[in-house]
Amino acid sequence: MRSEKYSLLTRALEELQTGQSAAARRSLAALTRLLDVDAVAEDMKYFLFATALARRVGVGEAQQMNLYLRRFELPQISLFNLVAERLPMVGMAGRIANDLLCGLLEGHEDATLIDVGLGTGRQEAALLRQLAERGTTLRRLTVVGVEPDPHSLRQAETSLTALAGEMGITLRFVSVPKVVEALDEEDWALLRDTPGPRLVHSAFAMHHIAAGVDRQEVFHRMRTMEPTAVVLVEPNSDHATDSLSQRFHNAWHHFSHNFELVDELGLPERERNGIKLFFGREFEDILGAVDDSQRYERHERVETWGNRLRNAGFCPAPAHRLAGNWSFPHPAVHIRPGPGYVGVGYKEETLVTVLCATTEASC
Repeated sequence: MRSEKYSLLTRALEELQTGQSAAARRSLAALTRLLDVDAVAEDMKYFLFATALARRVGVGEAQQMNLYLRRFELPQISLFNLVAERLPMVGMAGRIANDLLCGLLEGHEDATLIDVGLGTGRQEAALLRQLAERGTTLRRLTVVGVEPDPHSLRQAETSLTALAGEMGITLRFVSVPKVVEALDEEDWALLRDTPGPRLVHSAFAMHHIAAGVDRQEVFHRMRTMEPTAVVLVEPNSDHATDSLSQRFHNAWHHFSHNFELVDELGLPERERNGIKLFFGREFEDILGAVDDSQRYERHERVETWGNRLRNAGFCPAPAHRLAGNWSFPHPAVHIRPGPGYVGVGYKEETLVTVLCATTEASC
């Protein structure tokens, strides 16, 4: 049976969809009067979803609600690191992706890693350390960072070049300060000219491809580079649908599992709230953007990403490639292989997937 809080939240959603802004304000106000974020763990979720819907009512309401949450805030980089280090859906997915990349690089002296959404190279640094621990044969590595932030690219180049040098690996860093959908013919030609084997990796970035861009076409272009494999990390939920109601229910289901796990991990209160606030910013994008063209958190289900890879000429990696001794020290967290992917989930829900697809010739 649904609680009064949930009923008020979904009533506000229905009122927004039927143009009853004043009624939606009243429903959201009634909901927030029932919430005690400091005393009741689940109330943070209600408050964050209500804040997201409030953006559709008016900026003033959303700003007022965000002021209440500000006392829980941490700097954005601290939030990102906190999520990566503490939340198994992110940290475990990175470990699994790096294990797969290590296996694909095994036995090669020269290779290229093309990373879409490289950021500051945090995961790639972990990959280099893991290669060193395994006694890699790699001697030359080209890293291509497709990343719109030039500052992040410079930071990644500095740290990765230094780390590779310590390992005896000559690292060539190529900066492409763009989002993947903005790559032009010259960019794609540059990627095709990098030394093989070429591996493509993207973690939590492909779902940011802008509205109006054919994602399938991006994967077709990726296939023209003739990569040996693609390793893709993505949340497993449909927040790309144009239906606000469907997005709401999908987000509620997906993030409720994340929040329940956060509450079970035994983290300090400040860290628990920090992780929830990180997700709250995603709610505001998924639910609060009135102009659909301005939504960027367009997550999709693993089946959609898998079909897109297959349609571009890739095929799911074989089962032996996806085998690994992965575990997380919490009984409710599961790590399970599926057709062409490894899923990380809570209870019975798969929340994040690591897809691995290879070119047909190597299947």
